[in-house]
Amino acid sequence: AAAGLWSSAGRLFVIPYIGKETYAPIAHAGKLIHNNVAWAFMIGLALIVIFWIAHNLPDRTDLVWLAKGGGLFAKGVHPPAWKFNAGQKLVFWSVLLFGVSISVTGLSLLFPFDLPMFGVTFEKLNALGLPQLVGMDGLPEHLLPQEEMQLAQLWHAIVGFGLIVIVLAHIYIGSVGMEGAFDAMGSGEVDVQWAKEHHSLWYAKKTGDDAHRPETPAKPVG
Repeated sequence: AAAGLWSSAGRLFVIPYIGKETYAPIAHAGKLIHNNVAWAFMIGLALIVIFWIAHNLPDRTDLVWLAKGGGLFAKGVHPPAWKFNAGQKLVFWSVLLFGVSISVTGLSLLFPFDLPMFGVTFEKLNALGLPQLVGMDGLPEHLLPQEEMQLAQLWHAIVGFGLIVIVLAHIYIGSVGMEGAFDAMGSGEVDVQWAKEHHSLWYAKKTGDDAHRPETPAKPVG
């Protein structure tokens, strides 16, 4: 994110303060870092699917959780949730879908002559008649490599900004925004009362204990 922001917004927000001579070598290093860390980013997307997609499939309890705003609007109210609540599931799917979109456009930017993306996409959209629904005659299907790169860079930046906002919000909620959340991520364990309050269905499945019974002695739940 930092390397991408430095590259995309540097001309406007950085060069006026530090000058082109100072900016250029940092931007070049950032570009190398950005392009190579991208492979780890894509591997990370594959890993979160392997590890967590089973826990992030939508179910009926998510509707109840969302209807109650996750309990944000009523003090001491925590809607029932499994291992991941609806808010966490939304973050998971946002990261996955936005991440895949960023990855595809990033690959198109790295290999513009081998992986053109938008001309093919526009062709499919035209075949479905979607542009006509919004009053357009059609989208251009034959794009020059420069045009492909311009569109890919624009989409890459837009989705990138969106993902940065989502991740920053998630970091806030997972640190100072919710008591006990940071400790849970740091150790992988939560105490019984926290599990009963925030993820009662998961707690009951893990322990065989009804989350609404009187409090049992504290023990870690991982």
